[in-house]
Amino acid sequence: MWMHTHDTLAKRLGLILTRLNTGERLMLSTLAIEFGVTERTLQRDFNERLSYLPIEREGSSYYLNPRYLGNTRKSDIKPVLDMLGLSKIFPSFDALSFSRLSHNEVPPFLFRDMKVEDVSNYQTTFKSLTLAIQNLQVIGFIYKQKQYQDVSPYRLVNDRGWWYLAAIHNNALKSLKVANINEVTVKQQKFVRNKSVDTQISESAMLWLSDKAIEVVLRVDSAIASHFTHSKLLPEQQLLKVLDDDSLLVTSTITDKKQIIPILKYWLPDIEILSPNELKQSLVYELQFSIDQLSR
Repeated sequence: MWMHTHDTLAKRLGLILTRLNTGERLMLSTLAIEFGVTERTLQRDFNERLSYLPIEREGSSYYLNPRYLGNTRKSDIKPVLDMLGLSKIFPSFDALSFSRLSHNEVPPFLFRDMKVEDVSNYQTTFKSLTLAIQNLQVIGFIYKQKQYQDVSPYRLVNDRGWWYLAAIHNNALKSLKVANINEVTVKQQKFVRNKSVDTQISESAMLWLSDKAIEVVLRVDSAIASHFTHSKLLPEQQLLKVLDDDSLLVTSTITDKKQIIPILKYWLPDIEILSPNELKQSLVYELQFSIDQLSR
């Protein structure tokens, strides 16, 4: 019997794609029950997260354009995985793994705690940016109360759950948080895409913001050290030194305290902020605030 609760975005999108590819017409009301989400969330899946696919709509049902049915080859599915940021986490990719998914099987992949930003508050901005990128059109907008003109938009990048616009402005590559972009104006003027810029965007984290970068120095206790040596859990994480007690000295580069404080709170008390002191004070304040809220 088909599972009625699917608790991750990646699995939900993967299953929707598989079912569309088999020619199934998907009803929002039925999917809402199966995945345990609202119809509004599913509309966002189709209209935004899967908008780059040839999906047709008829009333409240969605289906794949018949010309694209049956494309389950590796070469067809890999671009979808690339866009979802999932291609590198499958050590032995096989299209058969996806084509074998059916109503009678529990999916072989499960993702937990995937951080996803709700874009419903800036849907119009998101769509305008998407079209400008696709059409290579120069744009203007207001970002944090500052006017930006003659911007060449390259990619919309989801980094650690947050959406950023990667763009060229004043001959420099910048990333700007989409939630802070307002009053987008799409111009008729075109820009020429530079492949080296695309490469830089693909290989970099979204931390070359117009804001000043902050370097954070942390001591990671030996009890959790392996987690930080096997994976880069912090933004722009770099290992400085392994100390005598097997604890780690690491750095992280951020542009906003919100990028790192939730991670630090998760690993307390086995992680210590050595600098800057302002970040330590902010963490203490947040913890005290949480305690006060629970005490009421």
